[in-house]
Amino acid sequence: MQVAGAAGLSALEGVRPLYFLPADPLSEEVLIPGFRAAGSVDCMVGFFSSAVLGSLAPGLATFLARGDSKLRLIVSPFLRPEDRAAIDDGTKSPEVVAAERLEDLIVTEDMLARHTLRCLSHLLRAGRIEIRIAIMEDALFHPKVWLFAGDCKVMAAHGSSNLTAAGIRKNFEQITVSRSWEDANQRYITEKLGYQFERLWNNREDSCKVISAPEAITQGLLRTYGSDEPPTEDECRALFKKAQELGFPAPPEPVPVPTPTAFSVPSWLKYDEGTFEHQGRAVKAWCEAGFGGVLEMATGSGKTITAMICAHRLFEARKPLLIVVAAPYVPLIEQWCEEIEPFGLKPVNLTTVGGASQRARALSQVRRRLRTGISEAEVVVVSHDTLCTQEFTDIIAGFDCARLLIADEAHNLGRASFSDNPPECYDFRLGLSATPVRQYDEDGTEKLFAYFGSVVFRFTLEEAIGRCLVEYEYYLHPVYLSAAEMDAWFELTGKIKQNAWRDDGGKPDDFLAKLLRDRRALLETAKGKIALLAQLLDKEDLKRLRHTLIYATDKAPAQLDEVNRLLQDRSLLFHQLTAEETADRKKTSRIIKSFQQGEIQVLTAKRVLDEGVNIPQICRAYVLASTTVERQWVQRRGRLLRTCSAIGKKYSVIHDFLALPPNMDKDLDPDARSLVRSELKRAQEFARLAMNAGRDDGPLAVIHELVDAAYM
Repeated sequence: MQVAGAAGLSALEGVRPLYFLPADPLSEEVLIPGFRAAGSVDCMVGFFSSAVLGSLAPGLATFLARGDSKLRLIVSPFLRPEDRAAIDDGTKSPEVVAAERLEDLIVTEDMLARHTLRCLSHLLRAGRIEIRIAIMEDALFHPKVWLFAGDCKVMAAHGSSNLTAAGIRKNFEQITVSRSWEDANQRYITEKLGYQFERLWNNREDSCKVISAPEAITQGLLRTYGSDEPPTEDECRALFKKAQELGFPAPPEPVPVPTPTAFSVPSWLKYDEGTFEHQGRAVKAWCEAGFGGVLEMATGSGKTITAMICAHRLFEARKPLLIVVAAPYVPLIEQWCEEIEPFGLKPVNLTTVGGASQRARALSQVRRRLRTGISEAEVVVVSHDTLCTQEFTDIIAGFDCARLLIADEAHNLGRASFSDNPPECYDFRLGLSATPVRQYDEDGTEKLFAYFGSVVFRFTLEEAIGRCLVEYEYYLHPVYLSAAEMDAWFELTGKIKQNAWRDDGGKPDDFLAKLLRDRRALLETAKGKIALLAQLLDKEDLKRLRHTLIYATDKAPAQLDEVNRLLQDRSLLFHQLTAEETADRKKTSRIIKSFQQGEIQVLTAKRVLDEGVNIPQICRAYVLASTTVERQWVQRRGRLLRTCSAIGKKYSVIHDFLALPPNMDKDLDPDARSLVRSELKRAQEFARLAMNAGRDDGPLAVIHELVDAAYM
């Protein structure tokens, strides 16, 4: 995008919200001034004719005279014969451009008005107008949208008028004008239209093939059109089939350039009062700490929104601002991108642009927008893995502006790949986590706080339940190990004791770590769990079962396979959601959407849903396997307690499967007692806040038995 004219779009305050043509002066009040003020202009229409260039000459000439401003057009393949010929002439080789006289390169208002066909050919050859052709399967490409962008603002003219002389001067047409800086609704409209234009321009719509005009000409995909009858479905279908057979790749623009808009906090957000007033307190605490520190906030309490409000407070004090958001998983990264957009920013998702060179190119574009003043705030969203690379750090260090790092699930960055060589290029830092303290890793925790700062605000799960999170019922289901499983557990425990010397201050070596992992896997995969799950499901009305999640172990794939077979045998509609599925973004999105709408009754998972992913419809969970890491308990519980008015969610239900030694009523040896205590700790923590804790069917009766077995 180029820098706009001196006046800028905000100077167009006299623009009306609605125009009826030909009576209202759309060209004089909107289109011509829009060209004069905008840094970039995009247009997508059903029909185009070069004659319109003359009607818009006063503004278009000014626009084209500014730097390397380019008009981008997406049109249908049905053109007048003379326009088709002009486009054909305009796609000649670069040598033709070089051969033109110097004076022909200056496009004047008079030239546009008098010689529109010649001008069109010239502007196409010079790269000042770029046309792409949209071909639909059995319908006509028929939007009518103008997008004028500049000075972090967007004005959209959209309605019934095509890009023809008759469309803007003669026909009875209706055009609505939306300006992003006026209010949230108009900002949404301009952002939605801009997003749709970019998807089409980059050939990302399945139902519509978009290719460059030269390619369309070469492959014979343009059709002359001069009658008053619209093209038939058969004509459209034939063109689409031909385009499909040719198998055109997306045009060579791998990194779509976002249209920057004004960074602002949505007016509908209530963060200083009501259910989410804790967000306002969190923002205040981070700002008062010098724009640094960790926010320890319960899962589901709105960490993403809180972080963006924090970023906006910093933006008010320090401009221009680069915001780097880092998250551990692709679904969480995409969720961040969705939640950033209402703040008026277009996030650059680096996980979608390809390899290192393409990431560098995308970051170069971001840096240029900040440096030239096109944008005052930019957001880049990356994975934790990318954040930890020296290559990424070196590029960010080259930005000449204030830099803010927002690290979601910040506890993960206590690992050596980050904490041993943390990037010092960020002027301001914000860590987000429901559980920032790394269990069993005091050194990693200390390094994490040394980098981000201490916890400046804390909002616990206990505070959140009943306010911004729903309550829950908790049911305990003992699963007693078989004699063979218990023997294997004793054998592993013996080996662990013999090799305890391999533990260096809570950091076991590889051999000891494997023994510990194998022992935990034995408990998580206890055979009785699948049979018990079958019994519990058979008590449910399976036809009405919806929004249910089943957690299996991540230490042995066989258990998840058994769960899936069990669901299949009961004709339940389910889908697993593991790292394999989340590697395909579109597939993940389809799975989650189907689950949210109730088309998929059950999701089965291992660990991919533990952190951050927001599926508030989940209201029932069967937890077959849990680790001894308390952070996982907190994350999983929070995942279930998010509010969801769409399904009238009032509370959630958690079924927890405990792996226990057989013969619990007898005197257990010390090792077996330690097993009971490890399961008891989680049960007590979950039961503490359960709404059914003291009821006859609640968890306390089972907990009393565990206490007796472990300590009596």
